[in-house]
Amino acid sequence: MIVLSRLNGQVVAINPDLVTWIEVLPDTTISMVGGDKIIVRESLDEVIARVIAYRSSIGKVEVLRGGGSHAAALAAARAGQRPSSRPPISVFPAFRSDPPPSRK
Repeated sequence: MIVLSRLNGQVVAINPDLVTWIEVLPDTTISMVGGDKIIVRESLDEVIARVIAYRSSIGKVEVLRGGGSHAAALAAARAGQRPSSRPPISVFPAFRSDPPPSRK
């Protein structure tokens, strides 16, 4: 779980495995698999850094050599991203934006 703060100061812990996407509208809004949305005080970069740190702590991300700070983890994660003109593909079929394959 990662610990974040709502806009009113209330502290919440969320399961980062249930996050579908994060938007900045201008506040950081986290959308969850079940459709819930949580608005938090932390910036997009801070939320991503906390998710990376959480996954590193449970072995889901290779631990970085040379200190492994949040900033270094975020930079490494961004370096591995490839820009695409297509929207991200969800691993959940119900959330995919592609049309279903035609049956012929």
